[in-house]
Amino acid sequence: MSQTKPYIVLVPGAWHTPVHYQELTALLEEAGYPVKTTKLPSVASNQLNKESVVRDSNTIREKLLLPLLDEGKDVILLMHSYGGCPGAAAAKGLGKTERKTGRSIIGLVFLAAFLAREGNSLLSALHGKFDRWVVINDETGQLDVENPIQVFYHDVPRDKASIAAKEIKLHSKASLSTPSTPSAWGDSDFDGRRAYIRALDDRAILPVTQEMMLKYSGVEWKVREMNTSHSPFLPRPRETADIILDIISEL
Repeated sequence: MSQTKPYIVLVPGAWHTPVHYQELTALLEEAGYPVKTTKLPSVASNQLNKESVVRDSNTIREKLLLPLLDEGKDVILLMHSYGGCPGAAAAKGLGKTERKTGRSIIGLVFLAAFLAREGNSLLSALHGKFDRWVVINDETGQLDVENPIQVFYHDVPRDKASIAAKEIKLHSKASLSTPSTPSAWGDSDFDGRRAYIRALDDRAILPVTQEMMLKYSGVEWKVREMNTSHSPFLPRPRETADIILDIISEL
Protein backbone atom coordinates (compact mmCIF):
# COMPACT_ATOMS: atom_id res chain seq x y z
CA MET A 1 0.00 0.00 0.00
CA SER A 2 1.46 3.34 -1.03
CA GLN A 3 1.79 5.76 1.85
CA THR A 4 2.20 8.71 -0.55
CA LYS A 5 -1.58 8.85 -0.93
CA PRO A 6 -3.56 10.74 1.71
CA TYR A 7 -5.27 8.93 4.52
CA ILE A 8 -9.04 8.86 4.47
CA VAL A 9 -10.56 9.53 7.88
CA LEU A 10 -14.13 8.21 7.92
CA VAL A 11 -16.64 9.60 10.42
CA PRO A 12 -19.69 7.35 10.92
CA GLY A 13 -23.23 8.63 11.20
CA ALA A 14 -25.53 8.46 14.22
CA TRP A 15 -26.38 4.93 15.43
CA HIS A 16 -23.63 3.56 13.17
CA THR A 17 -20.17 2.15 13.86
CA PRO A 18 -17.18 1.29 11.64
CA VAL A 19 -18.73 -2.16 11.09
CA HIS A 20 -21.28 -0.64 8.72
CA TYR A 21 -18.55 0.77 6.48
CA GLN A 22 -16.29 -2.28 6.24
CA GLU A 23 -17.02 -3.00 2.57
CA LEU A 24 -16.43 0.61 1.55
CA THR A 25 -13.29 0.80 3.66
CA ALA A 26 -11.90 -2.33 2.00
CA LEU A 27 -12.50 -0.91 -1.49
CA LEU A 28 -10.81 2.40 -0.64
CA GLU A 29 -7.82 0.59 0.84
CA GLU A 30 -7.71 -1.70 -2.19
CA ALA A 31 -7.26 1.48 -4.26
CA GLY A 32 -4.27 2.45 -2.10
CA TYR A 33 -5.88 4.85 0.35
CA PRO A 34 -5.41 3.86 3.99
CA VAL A 35 -8.52 4.46 6.08
CA LYS A 36 -8.88 5.30 9.76
CA THR A 37 -12.19 5.44 11.59
CA THR A 38 -13.62 5.02 15.06
CA LYS A 39 -16.87 4.59 16.95
CA LEU A 40 -18.09 7.97 18.15
CA PRO A 41 -18.42 8.37 21.93
CA SER A 42 -22.13 9.20 21.54
CA VAL A 43 -22.85 5.74 20.09
CA ALA A 44 -23.57 2.97 22.61
CA SER A 45 -22.44 5.28 25.40
CA ASN A 46 -22.45 4.41 29.08
CA GLN A 47 -21.52 8.00 30.05
CA LEU A 48 -24.52 9.89 28.72
CA ASN A 49 -24.01 12.89 31.00
CA LYS A 50 -20.71 13.55 29.21
CA GLU A 51 -21.95 13.26 25.63
CA SER A 52 -22.16 16.19 23.23
CA VAL A 53 -21.37 16.98 19.63
CA VAL A 54 -18.22 18.68 20.98
CA ARG A 55 -17.05 15.47 22.66
CA ASP A 56 -17.55 13.60 19.37
CA SER A 57 -15.66 16.36 17.56
CA ASN A 58 -12.78 16.31 20.03
CA THR A 59 -12.49 12.53 19.68
CA ILE A 60 -12.27 12.80 15.89
CA ARG A 61 -9.67 15.55 16.14
CA GLU A 62 -7.51 14.06 18.89
CA LYS A 63 -7.80 10.36 18.06
CA LEU A 64 -7.85 10.43 14.26
CA LEU A 65 -6.85 13.73 12.66
CA LEU A 66 -3.99 15.19 14.69
CA PRO A 67 -2.01 11.94 15.05
CA LEU A 68 -2.01 11.47 11.26
CA LEU A 69 -1.16 15.10 10.52
CA ASP A 70 1.63 15.07 13.08
CA GLU A 71 2.99 11.93 11.41
CA GLY A 72 3.25 13.87 8.15
CA LYS A 73 0.14 12.46 6.46
CA ASP A 74 -2.30 14.47 4.39
CA VAL A 75 -5.94 13.66 5.13
CA ILE A 76 -9.23 13.49 3.27
CA LEU A 77 -12.12 13.73 5.74
CA LEU A 78 -15.13 11.60 4.72
CA MET A 79 -18.30 12.15 6.78
CA HIS A 80 -21.60 10.32 6.69
CA SER A 81 -24.92 11.68 7.98
CA TYR A 82 -24.61 13.12 11.53
CA GLY A 83 -20.85 12.65 11.14
CA GLY A 84 -20.83 15.88 9.14
CA CYS A 85 -21.54 17.85 12.33
CA PRO A 86 -18.65 16.73 14.58
CA GLY A 87 -16.41 15.93 11.60
CA ALA A 88 -16.45 19.41 10.08
CA ALA A 89 -16.00 20.95 13.53
CA ALA A 90 -12.99 18.69 14.16
CA ALA A 91 -11.42 19.89 10.90
CA LYS A 92 -11.57 23.56 11.88
CA GLY A 93 -8.10 25.12 11.74
CA LEU A 94 -6.51 22.09 10.06
CA GLY A 95 -6.53 23.34 6.47
CA LYS A 96 -3.36 24.23 4.55
CA THR A 97 -3.32 27.95 5.35
CA GLU A 98 -4.06 27.59 9.03
CA ARG A 99 -1.72 24.65 9.55
CA LYS A 100 1.05 26.65 7.80
CA THR A 101 3.66 23.96 8.39
CA GLY A 102 3.35 20.21 8.11
CA ARG A 103 0.49 18.24 6.65
CA SER A 104 -3.15 19.24 6.56
CA ILE A 105 -6.67 18.19 5.70
CA ILE A 106 -6.73 18.56 1.93
CA GLY A 107 -10.39 17.80 1.28
CA LEU A 108 -13.82 17.44 2.86
CA VAL A 109 -16.30 14.89 1.50
CA PHE A 110 -19.85 14.80 2.88
CA LEU A 111 -21.85 11.65 2.15
CA ALA A 112 -25.58 12.37 2.64
CA ALA A 113 -24.41 14.38 5.64
CA PHE A 114 -25.57 17.33 7.69
CA LEU A 115 -23.92 20.71 7.21
CA ALA A 116 -23.99 22.37 10.63
CA ARG A 117 -23.39 26.04 11.31
CA GLU A 118 -21.87 27.34 14.53
CA GLY A 119 -24.41 27.11 17.34
CA ASN A 120 -26.65 24.72 15.43
CA SER A 121 -27.37 21.11 16.33
CA LEU A 122 -28.80 18.29 14.31
CA LEU A 123 -32.03 18.80 16.23
CA SER A 124 -32.18 22.50 15.38
CA ALA A 125 -31.61 21.61 11.73
CA LEU A 126 -34.76 19.50 12.07
CA HIS A 127 -36.62 22.56 13.43
CA GLY A 128 -36.51 21.28 16.99
CA LYS A 129 -38.33 18.01 16.42
CA PHE A 130 -36.91 14.58 15.70
CA ASP A 131 -38.36 12.60 12.81
CA ARG A 132 -41.15 10.16 13.67
CA TRP A 133 -38.88 7.18 13.16
CA VAL A 134 -36.60 8.29 16.02
CA VAL A 135 -37.54 6.44 19.23
CA ILE A 136 -36.87 8.74 22.18
CA ASN A 137 -36.27 7.45 25.68
CA ASP A 138 -36.23 10.57 27.85
CA GLU A 139 -35.53 8.50 30.97
CA THR A 140 -32.26 7.07 29.66
CA GLY A 141 -31.36 9.88 27.24
CA GLN A 142 -30.93 7.37 24.43
CA LEU A 143 -32.35 7.36 20.91
CA ASP A 144 -33.25 4.28 18.89
CA VAL A 145 -34.52 3.83 15.32
CA GLU A 146 -37.89 2.38 14.43
CA ASN A 147 -37.45 0.02 11.48
CA PRO A 148 -33.91 1.01 10.44
CA ILE A 149 -34.17 -1.01 7.23
CA GLN A 150 -36.94 1.25 5.95
CA VAL A 151 -35.14 4.40 7.10
CA PHE A 152 -31.52 3.65 6.18
CA TYR A 153 -31.35 0.52 4.00
CA HIS A 154 -34.56 0.13 1.98
CA ASP A 155 -32.63 -0.53 -1.27
CA VAL A 156 -30.08 -2.89 0.29
CA PRO A 157 -30.33 -6.65 -0.37
CA ARG A 158 -32.42 -8.20 2.39
CA ASP A 159 -29.70 -10.30 4.03
CA LYS A 160 -27.21 -7.45 4.06
CA ALA A 161 -29.84 -4.97 5.30
CA SER A 162 -30.77 -7.31 8.17
CA ILE A 163 -27.15 -7.59 9.26
CA ALA A 164 -26.72 -3.81 9.11
CA ALA A 165 -29.91 -3.24 11.10
CA LYS A 166 -28.75 -5.63 13.83
CA GLU A 167 -25.54 -3.59 14.18
CA ILE A 168 -27.46 -0.37 14.92
CA LYS A 169 -26.59 0.98 18.39
CA LEU A 170 -28.37 3.39 20.70
CA HIS A 171 -27.34 7.00 20.25
CA SER A 172 -27.07 9.75 22.84
CA LYS A 173 -29.85 12.35 22.56
CA ALA A 174 -27.52 15.00 23.98
CA SER A 175 -25.05 14.73 21.11
CA LEU A 176 -27.80 15.45 18.59
CA SER A 177 -29.21 18.39 20.53
CA THR A 178 -26.08 20.21 21.72
CA PRO A 179 -24.71 23.10 19.61
CA SER A 180 -21.87 22.69 17.15
CA THR A 181 -18.67 24.69 17.29
CA PRO A 182 -17.48 26.47 14.08
CA SER A 183 -17.26 24.17 11.05
CA ALA A 184 -14.44 23.99 8.53
CA TRP A 185 -16.59 23.60 5.41
CA GLY A 186 -17.08 27.37 5.08
CA ASP A 187 -13.36 28.18 5.20
CA SER A 188 -11.58 29.44 2.09
CA ASP A 189 -8.94 26.75 2.62
CA PHE A 190 -11.49 24.32 1.25
CA ASP A 191 -12.55 26.29 -1.80
CA GLY A 192 -12.39 23.72 -4.59
CA ARG A 193 -11.78 21.08 -1.93
CA ARG A 194 -15.26 20.44 -0.56
CA ALA A 195 -17.61 17.87 -2.04
CA TYR A 196 -21.08 16.56 -1.31
CA ILE A 197 -22.53 13.23 -2.43
CA ARG A 198 -26.33 13.46 -2.51
CA ALA A 199 -28.47 10.38 -1.94
CA LEU A 200 -31.56 10.95 -4.07
CA ASP A 201 -33.73 8.26 -2.47
CA ASP A 202 -32.79 9.17 1.11
CA ARG A 203 -35.48 8.71 3.76
CA ALA A 204 -33.33 9.91 6.68
CA ILE A 205 -32.04 13.23 5.30
CA LEU A 206 -34.50 14.00 2.54
CA PRO A 207 -33.05 15.00 -0.84
CA VAL A 208 -34.73 18.39 -0.61
CA THR A 209 -33.03 18.95 2.75
CA GLN A 210 -29.65 18.07 1.25
CA GLU A 211 -30.34 20.44 -1.62
CA MET A 212 -31.31 23.30 0.70
CA MET A 213 -28.23 22.84 2.90
CA LEU A 214 -26.01 23.13 -0.16
CA LYS A 215 -27.94 26.05 -1.62
CA TYR A 216 -27.78 28.14 1.54
CA SER A 217 -24.25 27.21 2.57
CA GLY A 218 -22.84 30.25 0.79
CA VAL A 219 -19.93 28.31 -0.69
CA GLU A 220 -19.34 26.24 -3.82
CA TRP A 221 -19.37 22.46 -3.81
CA LYS A 222 -18.38 19.61 -6.06
CA VAL A 223 -21.67 17.71 -6.09
CA ARG A 224 -22.23 14.11 -7.06
CA GLU A 225 -25.56 12.28 -6.98
CA MET A 226 -26.51 8.67 -6.35
CA ASN A 227 -29.97 7.11 -6.74
CA THR A 228 -29.71 5.33 -3.41
CA SER A 229 -30.93 5.28 0.15
CA HIS A 230 -29.21 7.09 3.01
CA SER A 231 -26.45 4.47 3.03
CA PRO A 232 -25.05 4.24 -0.53
CA PHE A 233 -22.05 2.22 0.65
CA LEU A 234 -24.28 -0.82 1.27
CA PRO A 235 -26.37 -1.24 -1.90
CA ARG A 236 -23.66 0.20 -4.18
CA PRO A 237 -20.30 -0.05 -2.43
CA ARG A 238 -18.21 -0.07 -5.62
CA GLU A 239 -20.01 2.92 -7.10
CA THR A 240 -19.68 4.79 -3.81
CA ALA A 241 -15.96 4.07 -3.63
CA ASP A 242 -15.46 5.07 -7.27
CA ILE A 243 -17.22 8.40 -6.73
CA ILE A 244 -15.14 9.11 -3.64
CA LEU A 245 -11.94 8.22 -5.50
CA ASP A 246 -12.96 10.41 -8.42
CA ILE A 247 -13.56 13.33 -6.04
CA ILE A 248 -10.18 12.79 -4.41
CA SER A 249 -8.48 12.78 -7.81
CA GLU A 250 -9.93 16.24 -8.44
CA LEU A 251 -8.71 17.56 -5.09
